[in-house]
Amino acid sequence: MNQYLLFLVNNQQFAIEIANINKIIDYVEPVKVPETAEYMLGVIELNEKILPVISLSQRLFGKENMKSNINRVIVLNWSGKQIGYVVEDIIGIKNFDLNQVEIANRDLEITRDYIYGYIKNEKDVIIILDNDKLFTGKHAEMLLDMKM
Repeated sequence: MNQYLLFLVNNQQFAIEIANINKIIDYVEPVKVPETAEYMLGVIELNEKILPVISLSQRLFGKENMKSNINRVIVLNWSGKQIGYVVEDIIGIKNFDLNQVEIANRDLEITRDYIYGYIKNEKDVIIILDNDKLFTGKHAEMLLDMKM
C-alpha cells in the first residue's frame, strides 16, 4: 500500500507519492525572475532559503492557475533542491493498494514521461505524477541553473 497526496490542478485530480513531499504551505505571491519559463512563477523565501515556485497548471496545461484563497504550495525535493508546486487545492492524503494503481503504458502516445500511472478510483481517474521526470532537458537546466 502506498500513500499519496491528492490535489487539484485545472480541476483535475493528481497525486504525488507522499515520500517526495516536505511540507505544504499557503500560497504567497512570488517575486518574478526574469527570463524564465512561463510556468516559473518566481521565488519566495522559505526557512531563510530561496524556493522556486512552479505553476503546475501552466506546466501541464499551459493555463494560468485559478487563483483563490485555497491555493497551496507543495514543497518537495527535486534533483537535490527544494521546489514548490502551486496547486488549486489539497484534497488529502490517501492510501492506495497496488491493484488500484495502473502503471502508465509508455507505448501510448497520450502518455507523457512525467505520468507514472493512474489510480482507479470509484469516482474518477487520478493521474500520478513522477516528480523526477516532470522537468527534463531545458526545463531541468533552467531550474538547476537558478541560484538557490
